Amino acid sequence: MQLTLRPAPGRATAPASDTPPTTTLHLALAAASAALLAPAHAQTQPASAASSTAASPTWQVDSAVLVYREGAGRVSAVEPVVSARRTDGNDRTLSVKLTLDALTGASPNGAAPQPAPQTFTSPSGESTYVTPAGQLPLDSSFKDTRGALALGWEQPWGENRRLSLGGNVSAEYDFKSVSLNGAFARDFNDKNTTLSLGVAVEADRINAVGGSPVGLTPAFVSGAARSKRESRTGIDLLVGVTQTMSRRWLTQVNLGLGRGSGSHTDPYKVVSVVDGTTGLVSGDRYVTEQRPDSRTRQSVYWQNKLHLERDVIDASYRYYRDTWGVRAHTLDLRYRLEFGGGVHLEPHARHYRQSAADFWRGWLVEGTDWNSTTHRAAVSNVSADHRLAQFSANTLGAKLGVPMGPGGELSVRLEAYRQTQKAPTSAPGVLQTLDTAPALTATLLLVGYSLPF
Repeated sequence: MQLTLRPAPGRATAPASDTPPTTTLHLALAAASAALLAPAHAQTQPASAASSTAASPTWQVDSAVLVYREGAGRVSAVEPVVSARRTDGNDRTLSVKLTLDALTGASPNGAAPQPAPQTFTSPSGESTYVTPAGQLPLDSSFKDTRGALALGWEQPWGENRRLSLGGNVSAEYDFKSVSLNGAFARDFNDKNTTLSLGVAVEADRINAVGGSPVGLTPAFVSGAARSKRESRTGIDLLVGVTQTMSRRWLTQVNLGLGRGSGSHTDPYKVVSVVDGTTGLVSGDRYVTEQRPDSRTRQSVYWQNKLHLERDVIDASYRYYRDTWGVRAHTLDLRYRLEFGGGVHLEPHARHYRQSAADFWRGWLVEGTDWNSTTHRAAVSNVSADHRLAQFSANTLGAKLGVPMGPGGELSVRLEAYRQTQKAPTSAPGVLQTLDTAPALTATLLLVGYSLPF
């Protein structure tokens, strides 16, 4: 099973942080469509696997624990997940998934490094933290816990048709989300072709610690106006086709379209105001970020699975674009090596790269982008969040699976992640000598256990 950390809005970097920041809609929708396409995928299984599936018990319980740790004392996370699926004699499936996670560490607050120490106020306003000279400012007060419950139902809906419905509730101390999703699939061509259509809607409520500040205003100012509660809604659509090309080759193409409306601004991020000559913080020093209040996303996903004599190759490509100006490419390759007796090794390589959002800036220049006398910006939106910058990322790792009793499996996946951000050009003064975009490294360990029940 796969695990995906979902950070609080802008507070942390997750293992999948190299995907453009989105809501959980894509995850819920992908899960629904994947379940619907299972009948087509089953055609690529060898005869022995098909027989095993037919004789499997009613319940299948999957459990896993994800341990994620970034370098340089940044974010660490532990996330246990338990899910169960029950299929009755009429091919109707009920699924339940429970996720808990805890995140701690230090998260970038958006400010640029300086040659002297910098002092910042925590989001609660009750404490301060100091960033050493020359280092990227990190909010060391970061911590978060989350619980999520997802329910799903899938059943045949007439001949060669399947319907899937689901819902998810997620709660954190500063963020709550409710989503619903549904998908429909139709088989053609002796079940060698499957067309699918999915939709998901989500409503989010953001209760930032200390309240959400007004965008593009001086930061860390006592008594500044703050909103106690912000909201965001979204809808995603997915159209997909899965085609059996041969007895050993399966291909799938998905087209996605989504739109989010409401508050997208990160209440915990700031942008430095620097002198255009020296590069030192100047005037108001820091201002709160401001993002557009809507975002439209488009994506194309192409996946191929090739079953060799024993091994399986899984290769995919995804192109993403949105109205914020982000363009992203993802290449993913897995090779499952079968050693016999159910033991398998799956090396994994992933490459990702994206362009920066139109309004991303490493800092604002006093007198050009920002006026500290009038406290006004010459731009309508700005963010220094590294997740909206131009960067590339690579993931390398492998998974080892070992059978445990009838139908059970123990798996261990270990992966290394490295993200390299392009530093802003034309840096003024001292910023030319400082590392304004340090590389991010992370290690991911996933231990899973599947048990028929």
